[in-house]
Amino acid sequence: MSDHVSRWPERHSLPALPQQRQTGSRSESVELTPEEADAFADLVRHFVDGG
Repeated sequence: MSDHVSRWPERHSLPALPQQRQTGSRSESVELTPEEADAFADLVRHFVDGG
């Protein structure tokens, strides 16, 4: 078995997928309530801490 790992060239799109935007539009974002923001922060801390 070869130790060589082939990587897809940087900044080269896959031919079967359409070009993707780098950032979403305003219509693709949502406002979180303070409770949702706290819950999300707890979830992120759980993953960062290896929980």
